[in-house]
Amino acid sequence: MQEQKRENWGSKLGFILATAGSAIGLGNVWRFPYITGVNGGGAFVLVFLLTVLFCGLPIMMCELILGRATHKNPVEAFGCLERRRSVLAHYISVICVLYGVTFICIGNYGLGVLAVLFGVLFWRYGFAMAGVLAVLVAVLINSYYCVIGGWILEYVRLSFAGHLADINTVEAASNAFGGFLEQPWRVILFHWVFLTIVAAMLFGGIKNGIERWSKVLMPMLFLLLLVVIVRSVTLPGAMEGIRFLFRPDFSKLGTGSVMSALGHSFYTLSLGMAIVITYGSYQRNNENLFSASLWVIVLDTITALLAGLAIFPAVFAMGFDPAEGTGLIFKVLPATFSRMPLGFLWSGLFFIMFCIAAVTSAASLLECPVTFLIDRFKVRRPVAIIGMYLLIGFLGVLSCLSIGDWKAIEPLRRLLASAFGEERLLGSWMDTLDNLCSNWIITIVALLTSLFVGWVWGVRSFSKHIRMGAEKYADRNILLWLCGLTPDTSYGSNLRYQGLTLTTGLILLSRFVSPVIIILIMLKAFAVI
Repeated sequence: MQEQKRENWGSKLGFILATAGSAIGLGNVWRFPYITGVNGGGAFVLVFLLTVLFCGLPIMMCELILGRATHKNPVEAFGCLERRRSVLAHYISVICVLYGVTFICIGNYGLGVLAVLFGVLFWRYGFAMAGVLAVLVAVLINSYYCVIGGWILEYVRLSFAGHLADINTVEAASNAFGGFLEQPWRVILFHWVFLTIVAAMLFGGIKNGIERWSKVLMPMLFLLLLVVIVRSVTLPGAMEGIRFLFRPDFSKLGTGSVMSALGHSFYTLSLGMAIVITYGSYQRNNENLFSASLWVIVLDTITALLAGLAIFPAVFAMGFDPAEGTGLIFKVLPATFSRMPLGFLWSGLFFIMFCIAAVTSAASLLECPVTFLIDRFKVRRPVAIIGMYLLIGFLGVLSCLSIGDWKAIEPLRRLLASAFGEERLLGSWMDTLDNLCSNWIITIVALLTSLFVGWVWGVRSFSKHIRMGAEKYADRNILLWLCGLTPDTSYGSNLRYQGLTLTTGLILLSRFVSPVIIILIMLKAFAVI
């Protein structure tokens, strides 16, 4: 069968906005504010920013370059660059099998069997298994992502219909939200409506679908966000919320907080879930991936902080608890907006902005398995979209039925508890799945990606692709660049390719710093150190 011609992004701006759109989503507007509130505010923000700089940036470059170097989906990108199973892949396989046997010996049969199975497959297929995990986690995350997207659609409707106007306490907002969740048919309906909107974006392909919509939706998102921020920070008492967001309190930080910051830095940048490799595969070879990745990270990080500015000043001004957790958006904020003049307007604008962020991210998550099906099985794009639409939709129904507890899917809970232990199950299927995907699977994929680029594919290949389209940036001496100076060539000296350049800095981060940080945090989370 003749291979289908691969699309390219129509412009660098389109690529940046689409990639930023994938990163700027529920992670920024829903997840970042509530985990910041739970973990004490400013100290967590500082740790998050450090993990973005030392782990997020180099791994984003690794994923972008893996995609552009191969112009393939994540599974085949790893597979074609690792022409034969590397020694490192065999070491990882043995470690996984040993861990699996240890888990089985202490009675944790579920984790033990999974670890042994993954080790065997890693021995056979090598780092292509990192690509498999990345595509799998994109499907799993999207299954509950679209459920939350359905909640947002319902709250847009409720806001402009005036049904939230009289909800001025957290208790009333909790009752209203609980009443919605207690009607599974409504939750399932809005889940499918949201997923249908997302799937519709993909039928136009990369240039005429995702890129075109991103150029419209992303500017709208930033405009609406700024409008809500202006209203939030001008409320009496808003300054206390600003202090909470930016003033560190390290007494609130623990191992779980650091693990959450690391996992969220990958989650919010769409790393470890196949998106960046997939989007990089549609990139031309002459594009400056370094500057593009910087733009994406800057836009994403600023949006996360702006979302905090839109939420916390208003929450503090109205006297609510910022550590409300997952209910911060759907319980605290409706009560907050209802106490403002024209509260229905501010509430509606906020949830429209929230919806735009969710749609662009969900579209990128859906594009990953769609691209995999097109590349691997040579199916037509509409067939791939419909297939993944149905799979993600039906997986999402499990989350719709078990948002607050496991009652509706009790057989699944008993099965998981017997395999993995009751203590590893959170309050619901959605919570358990979010913790597994956001804090563990994408972190493991990010670690494997960094190890692959730094130690298997090789730094020579990596540096070559960093320089493609980015010569002026890639070989600029970092210290001179930070000082705003340029190499002095008046005496015949030339600092090109000398000293600590951006290329060597990225290589050092991806080869040594990022893997070590990830491994240490994961070991600490496992209580090994």
